[in-house]
Amino acid sequence: MARHPYSPEERKQIFARFITAANQIMEEKGVNAVTIRQVAELAGFKSSTLYHYFSDQDHLIMYASMKYFQEYNHRLAVYITELRDPYLRFRATWEFFCDSAFRHPDAFYRLFFGRYRDDLEEIIRVYYEIFPDELQDTDPIVQDMLQHGSILQRNMSIMKPLVECGMVPAGQVEVWNEIIVHCFQVLLEEKMRYGDEVDSTALIERHQCYISALMERE
Repeated sequence: MARHPYSPEERKQIFARFITAANQIMEEKGVNAVTIRQVAELAGFKSSTLYHYFSDQDHLIMYASMKYFQEYNHRLAVYITELRDPYLRFRATWEFFCDSAFRHPDAFYRLFFGRYRDDLEEIIRVYYEIFPDELQDTDPIVQDMLQHGSILQRNMSIMKPLVECGMVPAGQVEVWNEIIVHCFQVLLEEKMRYGDEVDSTALIERHQCYISALMERE
């Protein structure tokens, strides 16, 4: 006798189990150790079932990588609540983002520069439908950032206050946006290439220096 179709709530629970299983493997063995078979087995399902929820292994890893992204969002929301200066908030946002990214460079690269980067906005939406509790007590600026998948769009959203206060010329904001994001991508790729041989703190400081030089601030 064929099994009855899963209810929407059951599908959410299964979706969550696959994501949790993939993230567990990433934590224990690294992102390159994630396979469809191992994730399905750990979640308690057949590999064929997993393909009803994810297009392929990379698609699954995108969702599993959101756990690290959520950790960043939570830490950032706690810290920037006390910051009122738009420049300091902008720098703090990037400082925390770089810190989280350099802790999990492969995951962040896949999220923002990988194969499914153009689907990130939809992935973010679905992820928080599955794990709504992770959105609690999120700062309004962080919530606005979560509306955008593209890293260029995300950075543009947090640059708006800098344009409004005259720190960033409106006519140059798109160029400055691309420069800041490109600098981050170069540093992230350096971290991926050299791992622990390169100091993450030094990479963060370099990115902060790029921002300072661009905006002519100490």
